Amino acid sequence: MGTMKGQSSKLNQDQLLYLEKMGIYFEREGFPRMAGRIFALLLTDPGGKLSASDIVAKIHVSRGSVSTMTRFLIERGLMEKTGSPGKREDLFRLKPDALSAMFAQRVSAVQEFRELLQTGLRMTDPKSPNSRYMAEMADFYNWMESRMPELWKEWEENRNKKSSG
Repeated sequence: MGTMKGQSSKLNQDQLLYLEKMGIYFEREGFPRMAGRIFALLLTDPGGKLSASDIVAKIHVSRGSVSTMTRFLIERGLMEKTGSPGKREDLFRLKPDALSAMFAQRVSAVQEFRELLQTGLRMTDPKSPNSRYMAEMADFYNWMESRMPELWKEWEENRNKKSSG
């Protein structure tokens, strides 16, 4: 059974607080808090793989909740199900390309908001005080969307330099 920092399966207060903070962050981003807690648990587990039973025992939640949230994380490309020789229970781990999936979701969110702003701008009276504000927001999100591919390319170059150096 995987444990955080080589400790027993029981998490200490700092670890539990970290999981809760990650859960709150996920919740602010529109995801279930429990998904954030499970994501954080997998991030910090030294073995990198946990069974549903491990997760239930570590964060004291129902098996149903773990099942729902692991499925949620798998569907979003952040986690995957795997096995281990001789073990009957499935194991969960973060996907190696989870960062890429997270970035793709951000790009999609920026595109969607830009499109909504542009639609709203077409519906706003040009003489309205909000018209200028809407136009500026639409321009900003258009600019941000155009910059995101270049930012990802810069990130990959930076990551490659770090891994080769």
